[in-house]
Amino acid sequence: MEEASRQRKERLEALRKRKLDSDTNKNDAEEDSNNIENPILKFRNYTPINEDIKSISTVNIATPKDITDTLENTVEKIAKQVKEEEEKKREEEVDLFNLAPKKPNWDLKRDVEKKLAKLEKKTQSSIAELIRIRLQSESNEDASVDLVDAVNAQQKADTDGEESD
Repeated sequence: MEEASRQRKERLEALRKRKLDSDTNKNDAEEDSNNIENPILKFRNYTPINEDIKSISTVNIATPKDITDTLENTVEKIAKQVKEEEEKKREEEVDLFNLAPKKPNWDLKRDVEKKLAKLEKKTQSSIAELIRIRLQSESNEDASVDLVDAVNAQQKADTDGEESD
């Protein structure tokens, strides 16, 4: 029984502490809210009618002298910055290594490619002709004659295909 009463006392003390902590937090929050200054009201294009508002704030009507940052001023500043950057770029020397292509023979390959295509066609036709001549010299067998006809037909098909391109 004594143990139960002791536990109950501990719980009550814990509740009291929590209640005191929450009360101090509320007081701190109220003090912080009281420390916040009222916002300063500036009426630039409006004259307040309400007497309370008139007494709180002084009416400062904005004049062109008060306005320093206008769109025209910012545009002028940006234009000056752009001009300065362009002058700096012009002053820098041109680096020839950056202008040169990464592969120095790229234009040679491009120009020679057409000529190589023509040579490839002629090479294939001359190889076919050599095979034909060799097969005709061995024309003792009938099979070789058929092979010559097959090579001739293939070459004719190749030339027809090339002409259509």
